[in-house]
Amino acid sequence: MNILFEDKNLKKCATDKAYAQKTLGQRRAQRYVDRLAQISDAANFEALRGLPGHYHDLVGNRAGQWACDLDQPYRSIFKSTNEGPVAQIVWANERIAKMLEIVDYHG
Repeated sequence: MNILFEDKNLKKCATDKAYAQKTLGQRRAQRYVDRLAQISDAANFEALRGLPGHYHDLVGNRAGQWACDLDQPYRSIFKSTNEGPVAQIVWANERIAKMLEIVDYHG
């Protein structure tokens, strides 16, 4: 899949290891880069479901977004660039991921 970034800091963390470690810490930075590689290598969103990292689509006020584990309790949040109604999105057809944030949304 192709990956876009909503936030310039997330993009810099993806390309600058020293910046990522300073911003996220060593473990979270490495997990973030690993997850980006998995997303990039996947054919589509549906292909992410079986990969390590607990990839899953979110519900409620985050419907249309996906999450994957970094280091507990932090998740990387991303979405498709498809702006259509969430109920009509066919995840197997979605091939562009837009990285939104790294967050602990349970806290």
